[in-house]
Amino acid sequence: MTRICIFANRKGGCGKSTTAVNVAHGLVIRGHRVLLVDIDPQSHTTIGLGFKPGMVKSSLADVLLDRVPIGEVILASHIAGLSLLPASRELGGFELENTGREDSEIILAEHLNDQLVNYDFIIIDPPPTLGLLMISGLIAAREVYIPMPLHFLAMEGLAEMMQVIYKLNASYNPKLRMAGIIPTLYNKNTKLAKEIGKEITKTFGPDKLLPPIRTNITLAEAPAHGQTIFEYDEKSIGASDYAKLTQKIEIL
Repeated sequence: MTRICIFANRKGGCGKSTTAVNVAHGLVIRGHRVLLVDIDPQSHTTIGLGFKPGMVKSSLADVLLDRVPIGEVILASHIAGLSLLPASRELGGFELENTGREDSEIILAEHLNDQLVNYDFIIIDPPPTLGLLMISGLIAAREVYIPMPLHFLAMEGLAEMMQVIYKLNASYNPKLRMAGIIPTLYNKNTKLAKEIGKEITKTFGPDKLLPPIRTNITLAEAPAHGQTIFEYDEKSIGASDYAKLTQKIEIL
């Protein structure tokens, strides 16, 4: 059965897109067929795979607006086994014009269901704001992974995300579950990180705190080259951390 995962957080700057791209490539390295779905108008995931603005003829917005069949929009990336459903700024217009319209939240799920037979994993990267696009991604997904730095304000974002997950689980998607919390921008030597890690473990259980992603400059450099961390510097701390995280997600 195809696993549909979303990396979501209402707080920006948490490493959400970086995590989506690198976990997707990590799963391909481990032999899986992966579709990466960029539903953020900022298109960071699309750009991170080397597709610069203007290179993409059709995007997810065209699919959601029923202009183009999804199969014609999905692109083969330069990484064998990794496909991309690209984003564009037009997604912002779709969200603005369709918020509040009946059944607009389930359009994405319906289109992705047509692609389940083609992939082992579908990875969704939503925007960091709680609007139609993020809600659509959560309704389409089954597993929610929350990337977050371990500091106080991030805990507020985590609480908000849990409320959203519970509401959508009850109203739209009974299969939706919080699969794990991913510490990002991690420094194990800080007292605060240790305290928040203990609090997460106490609240959600030790199995929900996933392998951390340490602060590493190569993770910031790789997207500028249109590469994942495994391509840009396979011997880096970032590559090591994402390999461990990917292995954990694979067996969940």
